[in-house]
Amino acid sequence: MFFFGGKLIEYAASLDYEFCQAHPDKFLDSIFIHSLKLSDGNISDALLFCSIGTVPYSEFSIKLLPLNFPIKVFIFNQISEPDFEGMKRNLPVRIFWDSPQDDFGDKDKITHIFSSAFWSYVTNKNAAYIISTFVEHFEEGFKIQSNVDNRDLAANQIGIKFGAFLTERLVMPSEIILKDKSLVYGKDINN
Repeated sequence: MFFFGGKLIEYAASLDYEFCQAHPDKFLDSIFIHSLKLSDGNISDALLFCSIGTVPYSEFSIKLLPLNFPIKVFIFNQISEPDFEGMKRNLPVRIFWDSPQDDFGDKDKITHIFSSAFWSYVTNKNAAYIISTFVEHFEEGFKIQSNVDNRDLAANQIGIKFGAFLTERLVMPSEIILKDKSLVYGKDINN
Protein backbone atom coordinates (compact mmCIF):
# COMPACT_ATOMS: atom_id res chain seq x y z
CA MET A 1 0.00 0.00 0.00
CA PHE A 2 2.72 2.51 0.98
CA PHE A 3 4.84 1.28 -1.94
CA PHE A 4 2.15 2.35 -4.42
CA GLY A 5 1.45 5.53 -2.46
CA GLY A 6 5.17 6.22 -2.88
CA LYS A 7 4.92 5.61 -6.62
CA LEU A 8 2.11 8.13 -6.75
CA ILE A 9 4.23 10.63 -4.81
CA GLU A 10 7.00 10.19 -7.41
CA TYR A 11 4.46 10.75 -10.20
CA ALA A 12 3.01 13.90 -8.57
CA ALA A 13 6.53 15.24 -8.03
CA SER A 14 7.30 14.79 -11.74
CA LEU A 15 4.40 16.98 -12.91
CA ASP A 16 4.80 20.58 -14.01
CA TYR A 17 4.23 22.99 -11.12
CA GLU A 18 2.53 25.66 -13.25
CA PHE A 19 0.15 23.06 -14.71
CA CYS A 20 -0.73 21.73 -11.25
CA GLN A 21 -1.54 25.18 -9.88
CA ALA A 22 -3.38 26.44 -12.97
CA HIS A 23 -5.48 23.28 -13.45
CA PRO A 24 -6.20 21.66 -10.08
CA ASP A 25 -9.08 19.69 -11.60
CA LYS A 26 -6.79 18.14 -14.22
CA PHE A 27 -4.17 17.47 -11.54
CA LEU A 28 -6.70 15.50 -9.47
CA ASP A 29 -7.87 13.57 -12.53
CA SER A 30 -4.27 12.83 -13.50
CA ILE A 31 -3.47 11.53 -10.01
CA PHE A 32 -6.57 9.32 -10.02
CA ILE A 33 -5.87 7.97 -13.52
CA HIS A 34 -2.27 7.19 -12.58
CA SER A 35 -3.50 5.40 -9.44
CA LEU A 36 -5.91 3.36 -11.54
CA LYS A 37 -2.95 2.28 -13.68
CA LEU A 38 -0.91 1.38 -10.59
CA SER A 39 -3.83 -0.67 -9.24
CA ASP A 40 -4.63 -2.45 -12.52
CA GLY A 41 -8.03 -0.73 -12.57
CA ASN A 42 -9.00 -1.59 -8.99
CA ILE A 43 -10.93 1.49 -7.87
CA SER A 44 -10.70 0.89 -4.12
CA ASP A 45 -6.92 0.40 -4.33
CA ALA A 46 -6.60 3.49 -6.55
CA LEU A 47 -8.51 5.61 -4.02
CA LEU A 48 -6.35 4.28 -1.20
CA PHE A 49 -3.16 5.05 -3.16
CA CYS A 50 -4.48 8.57 -3.80
CA SER A 51 -5.22 8.98 -0.09
CA ILE A 52 -1.68 8.01 0.85
CA GLY A 53 0.07 9.65 -2.08
CA THR A 54 -1.38 13.12 -1.48
CA VAL A 55 -0.75 13.50 2.27
CA PRO A 56 1.12 16.84 2.50
CA TYR A 57 2.85 15.95 5.77
CA SER A 58 5.77 13.57 6.18
CA GLU A 59 5.29 13.58 9.95
CA PHE A 60 2.92 14.84 12.60
CA SER A 61 2.79 14.91 16.39
CA ILE A 62 0.20 13.26 18.58
CA LYS A 63 -0.20 14.42 22.16
CA LEU A 64 -1.17 11.56 24.42
CA LEU A 65 -3.48 12.61 27.20
CA PRO A 66 -3.25 12.98 30.19
CA LEU A 67 0.54 13.36 29.85
CA ASN A 68 0.16 15.91 27.04
CA PHE A 69 3.48 14.61 25.73
CA PRO A 70 4.03 14.92 21.96
CA ILE A 71 5.01 11.81 20.01
CA LYS A 72 6.24 12.23 16.44
CA VAL A 73 4.73 9.89 13.85
CA PHE A 74 6.66 9.53 10.60
CA ILE A 75 4.52 8.58 7.62
CA PHE A 76 6.89 8.44 4.67
CA ASN A 77 10.30 7.34 5.88
CA GLN A 78 10.85 5.30 2.68
CA ILE A 79 10.21 8.18 0.26
CA SER A 80 13.06 10.36 -0.92
CA GLU A 81 12.91 13.90 0.41
CA PRO A 82 13.12 15.46 -3.10
CA ASP A 83 10.14 13.35 -4.27
CA PHE A 84 8.09 14.16 -1.19
CA GLU A 85 8.89 17.88 -1.38
CA GLY A 86 8.15 17.87 -5.13
CA MET A 87 4.75 16.26 -4.56
CA LYS A 88 3.98 18.68 -1.73
CA ARG A 89 5.01 21.66 -3.89
CA ASN A 90 2.83 20.46 -6.79
CA LEU A 91 -0.34 19.86 -4.76
CA PRO A 92 -2.79 22.54 -5.90
CA VAL A 93 -3.18 25.42 -3.48
CA ARG A 94 -6.45 26.85 -4.88
CA ILE A 95 -8.99 24.11 -5.52
CA PHE A 96 -12.07 26.07 -4.46
CA TRP A 97 -13.04 29.69 -4.96
CA ASP A 98 -12.91 30.19 -1.19
CA SER A 99 -9.52 28.52 -0.65
CA PRO A 100 -7.36 30.21 1.99
CA GLN A 101 -5.15 32.86 0.44
CA ASP A 102 -1.90 31.60 1.94
CA ASP A 103 0.87 29.43 0.48
CA PHE A 104 -0.70 26.19 1.76
CA GLY A 105 -4.30 26.85 0.74
CA ASP A 106 -6.25 23.61 0.28
CA LYS A 107 -3.36 21.17 -0.19
CA ASP A 108 -4.64 18.96 2.63
CA LYS A 109 -8.18 18.84 1.24
CA ILE A 110 -7.04 16.50 -1.56
CA THR A 111 -6.28 13.77 0.98
CA HIS A 112 -9.65 14.36 2.66
CA ILE A 113 -11.46 14.01 -0.66
CA PHE A 114 -9.71 10.79 -1.70
CA SER A 115 -9.84 9.21 1.78
CA SER A 116 -13.56 9.86 2.15
CA ALA A 117 -14.13 8.59 -1.39
CA PHE A 118 -12.30 5.39 -0.45
CA TRP A 119 -14.49 4.81 2.61
CA SER A 120 -17.65 5.66 0.68
CA TYR A 121 -16.69 3.29 -2.12
CA VAL A 122 -15.76 0.30 0.09
CA THR A 123 -18.59 0.75 2.60
CA ASN A 124 -21.39 3.25 1.98
CA LYS A 125 -22.08 6.97 2.33
CA ASN A 126 -23.30 6.73 5.92
CA ALA A 127 -20.32 4.70 7.13
CA ALA A 128 -17.94 7.05 5.29
CA TYR A 129 -19.56 10.03 7.02
CA ILE A 130 -19.13 8.39 10.43
CA ILE A 131 -15.50 7.46 9.72
CA SER A 132 -14.57 10.89 8.37
CA THR A 133 -16.24 12.65 11.30
CA PHE A 134 -14.47 10.32 13.74
CA VAL A 135 -11.11 11.14 12.12
CA GLU A 136 -11.75 14.88 12.56
CA HIS A 137 -12.60 14.41 16.23
CA PHE A 138 -9.58 12.11 16.66
CA GLU A 139 -7.34 14.86 15.24
CA GLU A 140 -8.80 17.31 17.73
CA GLY A 141 -8.67 14.89 20.68
CA PHE A 142 -5.05 13.94 20.12
CA LYS A 143 -4.04 17.53 19.39
CA ILE A 144 -3.06 16.85 15.78
CA GLN A 145 -5.06 19.97 15.05
CA SER A 146 -6.56 22.34 17.58
CA ASN A 147 -10.23 21.84 16.70
CA VAL A 148 -12.57 20.28 14.15
CA ASP A 149 -12.11 22.01 10.79
CA ASN A 150 -15.39 22.62 8.96
CA ARG A 151 -13.51 22.89 5.66
CA ASP A 152 -12.16 19.36 6.25
CA LEU A 153 -15.70 18.14 6.89
CA ALA A 154 -16.90 19.80 3.68
CA ALA A 155 -14.03 18.21 1.70
CA ASN A 156 -15.01 14.87 3.23
CA GLN A 157 -18.57 15.34 1.94
CA ILE A 158 -17.25 15.92 -1.59
CA GLY A 159 -15.17 12.75 -1.27
CA ILE A 160 -18.17 10.79 -0.03
CA LYS A 161 -20.14 11.90 -3.11
CA PHE A 162 -17.22 10.95 -5.36
CA GLY A 163 -16.98 7.46 -3.83
CA ALA A 164 -20.73 6.93 -4.10
CA PHE A 165 -20.70 7.88 -7.79
CA LEU A 166 -17.82 5.46 -8.36
CA THR A 167 -20.00 2.57 -7.16
CA GLU A 168 -22.28 3.29 -10.14
CA ARG A 169 -19.83 4.30 -12.88
CA LEU A 170 -16.29 5.51 -13.41
CA VAL A 171 -16.16 9.27 -12.83
CA MET A 172 -13.24 11.63 -12.45
CA PRO A 173 -12.74 13.73 -9.30
CA SER A 174 -13.13 16.92 -11.33
CA GLU A 175 -16.71 15.95 -12.23
CA ILE A 176 -17.64 16.12 -8.55
CA ILE A 177 -15.43 19.02 -7.50
CA LEU A 178 -16.68 21.22 -10.33
CA LYS A 179 -20.14 20.93 -8.78
CA ASP A 180 -18.79 21.96 -5.37
CA LYS A 181 -16.50 24.90 -6.08
CA SER A 182 -16.79 26.12 -2.49
CA LEU A 183 -16.13 24.64 0.93
CA VAL A 184 -18.67 26.84 2.69
CA TYR A 185 -19.76 24.06 5.01
CA GLY A 186 -23.47 23.50 5.39
CA LYS A 187 -24.46 25.50 2.33
CA ASP A 188 -25.28 24.03 -1.05
CA ILE A 189 -24.15 26.71 -3.47
CA ASN A 190 -25.71 24.83 -6.39
CA ASN A 191 -29.32 25.34 -5.31
